[in-house]
Amino acid sequence: MSSSISSLEASGSRTRNETDDLSLEEQQSSQRSTILRVYNYYRIVLSFLFLFLFLDPNFQRFVGSVNPDLFQRTIIFYISINVLIGLATLFIRVEILSRTAPSLIILVGDIVCLTLLMSTSGGVSSGLANFLIFTLAFGGGLIHGRVSTVLPAIAFILTIYDEFYLFFLDENTLRSFFQAGILGIVYFAANILFQTLSRQLRTRETEVHTLEQINQLVIERMRVGVVVIADSEQPRLINHAAVQMLQNPGDKLSPRGHLPEILLDKLAEWRQDTSPEVAKFTVFETGPELLANFSLLNAPSSESDTLVFIEDSTVVQKRAQQFKLASLGRLSASIAHEIRNPLGAISHAAQLLEESDNLNKGDQRLSEIIQSHTVRMNGVIENVLQMSSRQIAEPRSIVLHEWMDKFLEEFSAGVPDKLDIETVFLSEPIIIDVDPLHLSQVLGNLWQNGLRYSAKHTGEHKLKVVGGIDVNSRHAYLEVIDYGTGVDTDLVPNLFEPFYTTESTGTGLGLYLSKELCEANDARLSYSKAVTGGSCFKIIFLA
Repeated sequence: MSSSISSLEASGSRTRNETDDLSLEEQQSSQRSTILRVYNYYRIVLSFLFLFLFLDPNFQRFVGSVNPDLFQRTIIFYISINVLIGLATLFIRVEILSRTAPSLIILVGDIVCLTLLMSTSGGVSSGLANFLIFTLAFGGGLIHGRVSTVLPAIAFILTIYDEFYLFFLDENTLRSFFQAGILGIVYFAANILFQTLSRQLRTRETEVHTLEQINQLVIERMRVGVVVIADSEQPRLINHAAVQMLQNPGDKLSPRGHLPEILLDKLAEWRQDTSPEVAKFTVFETGPELLANFSLLNAPSSESDTLVFIEDSTVVQKRAQQFKLASLGRLSASIAHEIRNPLGAISHAAQLLEESDNLNKGDQRLSEIIQSHTVRMNGVIENVLQMSSRQIAEPRSIVLHEWMDKFLEEFSAGVPDKLDIETVFLSEPIIIDVDPLHLSQVLGNLWQNGLRYSAKHTGEHKLKVVGGIDVNSRHAYLEVIDYGTGVDTDLVPNLFEPFYTTESTGTGLGLYLSKELCEANDARLSYSKAVTGGSCFKIIFLA
């Protein structure tokens, strides 16, 4: 899919304007084709109507009364031409016939034929001249510009010529010239009226097309993914942001291909219960967590299209993080003044009480409990203060295995126990952009937890650290694997919640702080069960 997208973007940026102009021209051509198709039906019906009137003895005094032979030859020729043009539309695209030159030839031919039929029937007094009005009206819609005005001019000249011809044959009177003049005015009026209506319709189409272009451009440039899904679960529309978020870098599908199964499953769940809740999902293991919001475009029915807005949760979390840090800053200042000072006084008093010689063993035990809990509360306050006063990440490029050797040396120097930390790098060199201080805080916390749980289960302080590059997303990752018993399945959803802990001495802020530091560095921290039976904390570096 990635190769298809790159080629689509490269060609799309160059040909967008040409495609838009072509689309507008196609719309106008479709309008002319519709008018020509309707006019063709009108011509065929009209020609057969004249033939029926000519063959009926009751109407022979109205049609073909002056020259029946010429009328007969003309109507047969007219019917033949109309039928041939009608058959031609079955093999030739109507758009070709609706162009200016073919349309002009057809309309001029109709004017000549209708004028001959009118002349052989007694001129304007026969009433056949009224049918020219419809021909000229259709001409105003088919042919644009000044060329269209030629049609009523030709019709008027031929009508006047016929009246002169019939006048010399004593088939009409001077009154017929007045009627011909009135008809000439009507010819021009009908043609100009339909030209105006056609021009307004084209202007309206241009405005609608411009708005459509603007909508497409806005949707395409949106950072939020937009997908319109048909009832057949195929995408009718999908913008660039949605393609980027929904594609697996290893796939070679086109942007119009099938949507990920996980998104379709979420859509099916929403259709069963159209609640406004946001659906969370990931397309592939190393991909970001996405948020999908569904809504119906039409009235609720089985054939309704569904509009889906897709956002990257990391982007949403970054926006919320600024507000969170500001709130934590105010909270930490309150904690420092309102809790830390009295807590220090309690701790100091407990120390003095322990030094007294008059305490029995029971009172000494109570003093120890006070002292241990004040130390724990002070740890909570330290973590909160550290979290709220954290500086903005200052990432720089580091070679992971070189940096890891230095960090392992520094970490081991501050731990009295014998450590067994195995580091494995599946590919070298691994270069990442991260704040080294933040990374050391995260790894220090994860290693301390892993070593503690490994020692509880095996009696040895050992860990395994694996680094590599994901073959699909090409993102670097780092795994911290311990040899403990792992986290119970029902506790995993709350693992990164603040102040959540399963130990009596824990603060519940270590993993939460580690996750926050990872997000500040465009990284993602996740948990999974390790093959060792213990825990595996994986850091994926997205930058």
